Parts: sequence; C-alpha cells; structure tokens
Amino acid sequence: MTTQYVKERQAFGQAIGQFQNTRFVLAQAKIDELATAAFYNQNLELYMQGKLDVETAAALKSFSTDMQMKIADNLLQLFGGYGYMTEYPISRFFVDARIQRIYGGTNEIMKEIVARGLLGR
Repeated sequence: MTTQYVKERQAFGQAIGQFQNTRFVLAQAKIDELATAAFYNQNLELYMQGKLDVETAAALKSFSTDMQMKIADNLLQLFGGYGYMTEYPISRFFVDARIQRIYGGTNEIMKEIVARGLLGR
C-alpha cells in the first residue's frame, strides 16, 4: 500500500517516491522485515526440533513487535496527515502494531524473561 501511495502522491512537482529520504525509509522497512522474518524462521526451526527455549521465544516477541511498530510509524510518516485518517489502511496498521507490544505479554515482560535467562533467576 505504501509503495503505491508514494508512486502516486505528488509534492514539489514529483512523486514523493522520487525523494531519497522516501526511498531510504522504504528500503529500511524492507531490511527490518527481512531481519524479522529470519529471526522468526530461526525460532520456527528451533521449535520444530524441540529446542526453542522461552528466552529466545520472548526475544522474538519483543523484537518482532518493536520492528512492526517501527515500520508502521515510519511508513505512516510517508502518508503525512492522511496516515491518521481511518479511511487509510496505514492508520489501522499503526494502531494494530501498537497493541502487539502489549498483549501476549508486554515487551517489558519479554525483556525481563530474556534478562533472567542471561543472569539466572
């Protein structure tokens, strides 16, 4: 949705997708998505082997939801004020990303689980 929007939205006589900052934001979102997917796949493989520990699962939950929020925030910024209008799907993506860091155990609790694994109970 965002790539299509930045191809169409005009500012200063050109599509905002032509601006270097916009391209960098999109590129970083893709990089973050790929890193999160790799971490997820690693966790899935560990789970399938019966080797996934609670600390690694907690680290994935914290990392992936932080990345989701970061990506949503950065992509919403490209929409400007339209990003806050509920007619735009990016608005819902942003709201959904925020709640992910809360339910299923807050990210602070996930970090506590990771820390306990590192330092002992």
